[in-house]
Amino acid sequence: MNFRDMMLDSVKAREFNRGQAAKIFKKVEENKKPIKVIKNSKEYMVIMEYEQYLKIMAKINNGGINE
Repeated sequence: MNFRDMMLDSVKAREFNRGQAAKIFKKVEENKKPIKVIKNSKEYMVIMEYEQYLKIMAKINNGGINE
């Protein structure tokens, strides 16, 4: 994964309160790229596809985070 791939789009947490969750999840699914959630002007969490999460965890568990 290169630096450009690690740059995340972001959304504000309040968008979830405005009924935009489905739209945000669809964007993650279509782009195959995680989205950073901002709350109170700070990074709050990341939303990513489960398969991406599993791949990251496998690399961490195998000690190959930089593969």
